[in-house]
This record gives sequence, C-alpha cells and structure tokens, in this order.
Amino acid sequence: MKALVLGGVAWNTMVYVEELPDPRPSTVFARSSHDTIGSSGAGKALNLRRVDVDVAMWAAVGDDEPGRLASERLRSEGVDLHTHVDPLGTQRHVNLMDAAGDRISIFANAGSDELEFDPASIEPLLEGCDLVTVTINNYCRQFLPLLAASEVPVWIDIHDYDGTDSYHQQFIEAADYLLASSIRLPEHYDFMVARIDAGASMVVVTHGVHGASALSADGESVDIEAVPVLRLVDTNGAGDAFFAGFAATHLGGGNLESSMANGAVLAAAAIQSLELAPDIEQTPELSAP
Repeated sequence: MKALVLGGVAWNTMVYVEELPDPRPSTVFARSSHDTIGSSGAGKALNLRRVDVDVAMWAAVGDDEPGRLASERLRSEGVDLHTHVDPLGTQRHVNLMDAAGDRISIFANAGSDELEFDPASIEPLLEGCDLVTVTINNYCRQFLPLLAASEVPVWIDIHDYDGTDSYHQQFIEAADYLLASSIRLPEHYDFMVARIDAGASMVVVTHGVHGASALSADGESVDIEAVPVLRLVDTNGAGDAFFAGFAATHLGGGNLESSMANGAVLAAAAIQSLELAPDIEQTPELSAP
C-alpha cells in the first residue's frame, strides 16, 4: 500500500499551559514546552507510516535549520521526502495547548502563500499510489488539475471548514474522499449529503470527543463514538491519525464500520502522545479489514 502526501510541514514550538490566557496583558507559566515537527501533511505522513503504509511526500520547507530538522524527522520515519525550497523559510507555529486539549496557534512564520514550481514533478511519485492526499496550502492548488487527470483517488482534509469559506471550495470539489471537522460545521450531515450528490466517493466528519460520521456514495452511513483515553496529552495529530487508520483499513478492503473504528483507535493513541503520531510501541494493532 502506498500513499503520496502533498504539502504541510512545519517546525513548531509546543507550549503547555493549564488554561489558555485571557486576551489581556499577563504573565503565563507553562507546564512544559518543546520543539517538534508539525502541520497536517507531516501528521498524515507519520501516522500512515505507523500503520505500515509506504509514504512519498512533496513538501515546501526553507533552507534553514527548522527545515532540516523537519526533513530529518520525516526521513528517519521512512518517508520518501522530496522538498522544494520556500524562500520565506520553513513554516513555524507556536501552539499554546491547555489541559483540555484546546489550542491557540500562532503562525510565527507562515511561509509562502504562492510558490513557483512544476506540478508535473510529482508524476513519478504518483506511480503505484493507492491514494494522494493534498494539504490545503494555497500553493497546493497547482497540483489539482494534474491529479484530476490521474487515476489515483484524491483525499483532502478541509479541517474546520465553516460551510461557506470560498478558500476551501476548489479543494472540496477536487476531493474523491473528503474529511472535515464539525467544530464549525453544525449542519454537517447536510454538507455530507451535498458532497456525495456532487460526486464524492466518501465524506468523513470528525466530532472530537463525540466521535465521527461517514457517508459513502452507495448510501451507507456510519456513526461511531470516540475511543476513551486514560490521559489526554496533546490533541495535535488526532485528525491525521484518524485519517491514517481509516484510509489504511479502507484501502486494505475493510468495510466502512471497521475503517471508522480503526480511525478512532489510532486517533486515541495519538492524543496520548506528545507527537503528531503515537510512538511505535504505543501504536495499537488495528483490527483486520
């Protein structure tokens, strides 16, 4: 099984506090902090590796120390990484995380919104892929026409889409498999039906501690509860882990219910880890498809 991940790498500073600060001048004492890899593309690549999917990745990083650290981390996990230099440097986020798992993300360096590159450069990486997932960085739009002409299913995560933001529309229309969070999408089922009617093969919406819902093009619908955890450590990477568990099971021939269940299991492991993906020894065995 092979996947191609396009875009989405950052080097982040994680700061853990009891409560997120009020919007006023103050001094806040952190429980702990550390620097580590971040962003949705990296999260998907690392979690796919945890479930033994071969991963190729194209990513924009700076010619800088954060870019080297992020690249080394991905390659050390077995990701076949191909990089394009971002002249504005590697994306850097400062994430304030409270004890409940809520987050304030400060983009210390947002990187480039536009990049010049040849989208066709990824064609060799597409060969033999069972899926390609596109991070919704603006410059990743350049890949969409090429992917539409390929036979590789396109998976796109639109995260906390609110149902109206025009930024997401091109990505939504390009997705064969669409993932979203319901945090800003209260009428998520209507959205799911609309996307299936528009031609999507599958729509999955996650609800955090309230589980997840899926709807397939053949009309099958599944709702699951979240897997309880003993200790919440860091919610970053939960959605990417769900994606990886779901995708690996689905591509392995699993039905919708088992795919959803394995997504929830891997997400639960991820939020009990300080990293985007659980440690190898903490990664659970997924149920057979």
